[in-house]
Amino acid sequence: MIDSEEKMLIDRLLKSGALTEEELAEGIAYQEENGGSLIDALLEKDHITKTDIDMINRSEEIGVPYMRLINVEQDEKATSLMPVSFALDRKVLPVAYENNVLYVAMADPLDVNLIDDIRLITESEVQPVLATEDDIYDAIRRFYGMSAEEIVKGNLETPAGVAQTDEIRVIEDFGLDPDTLAQTPTVINYVHQLIIEAVREKATDIHIEPLEKVVRIRFRMDGILHERPVPPKNIERAIISRVKIMADMNIAERRRPQDGSIQLRIASLGNREIDIRVSTVPTFWGESVAMRILDKAVVSYGLKELGMLEDNLEQFSKLIQRPHGIILTTGPTGSGKTTTLYACLKEMNTPEVKIITVEDPIEYDLPGINQIGVDEAVGVTFANTLRHILRQDPDKIMIGEIRDGETAEMAIHSALTGHLVLSSLHTNDAPGAITRLIDLGVQPYLVASSLEGIAAQRLVRKVCRRCRTFYHPDEKLLREMNVDPSTVPSDLMIPKAVGCPDCKGRGYSGRIALFEVVIMNDELRDMAYRQLPTTEIRKVARKYGMRTLREDGWLKVTMGITTADEVRRSTAEEEYTNF
Repeated sequence: MIDSEEKMLIDRLLKSGALTEEELAEGIAYQEENGGSLIDALLEKDHITKTDIDMINRSEEIGVPYMRLINVEQDEKATSLMPVSFALDRKVLPVAYENNVLYVAMADPLDVNLIDDIRLITESEVQPVLATEDDIYDAIRRFYGMSAEEIVKGNLETPAGVAQTDEIRVIEDFGLDPDTLAQTPTVINYVHQLIIEAVREKATDIHIEPLEKVVRIRFRMDGILHERPVPPKNIERAIISRVKIMADMNIAERRRPQDGSIQLRIASLGNREIDIRVSTVPTFWGESVAMRILDKAVVSYGLKELGMLEDNLEQFSKLIQRPHGIILTTGPTGSGKTTTLYACLKEMNTPEVKIITVEDPIEYDLPGINQIGVDEAVGVTFANTLRHILRQDPDKIMIGEIRDGETAEMAIHSALTGHLVLSSLHTNDAPGAITRLIDLGVQPYLVASSLEGIAAQRLVRKVCRRCRTFYHPDEKLLREMNVDPSTVPSDLMIPKAVGCPDCKGRGYSGRIALFEVVIMNDELRDMAYRQLPTTEIRKVARKYGMRTLREDGWLKVTMGITTADEVRRSTAEEEYTNF
């Protein structure tokens, strides 16, 4: 049953383009099955967002219609009236032109001075519509093709009398050395715009890679690298110098690797605070730059938001409340181990508990927690620091990574002296962490007595809910997922990625973790003590309810969260079957 107020909100969402009729039908079906309000159902299904509701409410307050721009087609007459530089600088977008009236999407439709400026440059009457800055920016990119590289192409001037093809000589012959050029507005704006684009597109990394004839720019989004348009080769070193200046690095040193960091507050993204970890290494064609974007919003995630299903979540929540022992997260680089450790710290962080972390490097500032950064140059290593922090009387300790036998032994010692220790380890699966600790030189009886639990994980991309389609899996796919085809209902439908403007054609948006959780018990401790192989430990762990990464992935496929292709890409095929 829909009340009148909710029906009015639904009508406005449909009119604005934030909701489609198909999405509404799905929401109604979900509500009928699960109860609650229709708005809650649409939010749960990701068909609308809280931002959509906030913008609808604001549009009512100010009397200006709200418009989602995701599926709006370009009106060439409208865009021809406004220069791209003005649209980008003032964060506005012409969306339609009718009867000498220009409809303009604006984040602040009450800005009368801006409306006057638009009227002046377009020589048209202006009718504002309300839109979010993110929607406006994405639509500018879609309509005009404007981005960071266009700033360079539009603003970098070539001195008179010099051929455009002789780009490298332009810099050298006229005294524009890279370090000087790095201070010019063009290069400064290019680098800033590049970072803003990466943050807007939810990229985790920016890669600047000099090649023989071009400088390649790539963003890592949802774990996959995507190429961006390249800037002119002649400002390659200036761009890299600009990044090094921002990261407080030595711009004159180009022969050795360097590390630095950048702290930014991006006004156009609501004063969002972003930390960027910068690494440079010399390559054959110049310095390669990797910029890891650390979005502080990630720290607010809990274990459930990361992707733990109810049974694993219940087990792991009990695990991190234990007074002592070792809990490990395992997986390859980039699998989200540190994020999971931070989520555990968030659950444990109360005024009654003292938590100390040892990290290399400290990725996020965690309020209320004592964080120590490793600096091997001055002797501050994981093992040395652990010796000293035990005198600080901590209740819980987080070690960023167990890399060697000395650190592993100190972690075991800390656990045996009454502390709960969380850390990460590089292994392919959860049972493999037991044998890995023994391989590092820890005595088997110490591993057996101190290890409490292990969570292996992988990150997979979430399928875009706006454009996904569904199909029935065939027998081959089911067997690859370690599923008995005879147990699968004939009406089971699983998602497939398609691609739409909302996900920028990728078919995926965001990531979620797959988990493989092992809780130690007497039988597993005995196997660790007897140094049995990982394959044997794995079989016993499964007997006690461990779900493999691929099986956890299959559950998330059947829930419509990700696709079978993503699970196959991120997990290994099992060496056994359940049927």
